[in-house]
Amino acid sequence: MMSLGEITQSEFTLLGAVAESELVAAMDAASPSAKQTFARSIRQFAKTRSSAASRGSRGELEKRLHMLPKEIQEGLARQTLQAVDAAYYVVKDISGSKVQKLLKDDDNKVVGVSNISSAKLEKGNYFLLNALTLLAGTAGQDETVFDVNFTVLPDYLRNGEFEFIANGTTLLQNASCELFNTSGQNVPVGQYELDNPKLIKDQQTIEFNLEWGANAPARTFVKAIMRGTIIIKA
Repeated sequence: MMSLGEITQSEFTLLGAVAESELVAAMDAASPSAKQTFARSIRQFAKTRSSAASRGSRGELEKRLHMLPKEIQEGLARQTLQAVDAAYYVVKDISGSKVQKLLKDDDNKVVGVSNISSAKLEKGNYFLLNALTLLAGTAGQDETVFDVNFTVLPDYLRNGEFEFIANGTTLLQNASCELFNTSGQNVPVGQYELDNPKLIKDQQTIEFNLEWGANAPARTFVKAIMRGTIIIKA
């Protein structure tokens, strides 16, 4: 059970995440000085509740703290766990293809190619997906994937579709790849920011699948990036 101090003095505001019974139990077990500190925290919270909340992916994570397992909440409270920015990526050769599974269970971490293995998050890592990025590029005659300059999708890919699956359910289905066309927008190239960020659980298969209408030219590669906030050991 978390102590009253751990609940109220965490880097994250856990008051809205813990169960009422756990909060009452923590209050019953607290010392008089801890209860006074708690009272001050509540007063301060009441004064500042109208101020601007955390922005971006962190702010979205704070809204979903109650969805995390109890042991993750406790880890954040005790600072054995921390929330940090993350950008998982994978690169795939799509030469001559019309379909591509960007994440596969036989993927391994290779610098410049992928930093996620087996299409799953490592055990204990919970990830709030805030944005998807999809880029494309072509290697020259004597170049490899490591030489590709990835940029906005060509027309034949933009006119295709994608789906994104996580936690055993489809989060985006038959969505147009036009979402990754950022020409003229003040956002990172190829980035689609989710209107409804999704919390992805550890050890659950993630799928990011593409389909388009014309065979991709030789030596064509795509790069997908999943951006957001990950909870890891401090």
